[in-house]
Amino acid sequence: MKKIVLLFLPVVLFFAFSCTQKEGFKKELSEGGLKVVITSDQPPHVGINRWKLRIYEDGKAVTDAVVKINGYMPPMPGMPEMSMDYPVKKSGDYYESDVNLSMGGTWQITIYVERNGETKKLKFGFNL
Repeated sequence: MKKIVLLFLPVVLFFAFSCTQKEGFKKELSEGGLKVVITSDQPPHVGINRWKLRIYEDGKAVTDAVVKINGYMPPMPGMPEMSMDYPVKKSGDYYESDVNLSMGGTWQITIYVERNGETKKLKFGFNL
């Protein structure tokens, strides 16, 4: 009986542990020599999404940029368009923002990276 318990205990613990893990979110965007990697502990969802952004230029980490995030939802019948700017703060070697996605639907995200007097714009979209 002990052998059976010892054999199945690791399997049961593995499944129990794997069910408690949250699926994360990762998105990589590139524009010219600039690369932005967005990560989060959770996939995009309605409400506040804490995003960490790491920025690289020509493979080297960028820590001196001014970063802005805009969330846009196009107009739908009976509802005007929505456009929101989310504050971004520098936190060590990455940037961080609380992106509040207020409702389900199609979101278009634009990330602005300003550095050395030049602004680059990176876009992506998704449905909630």
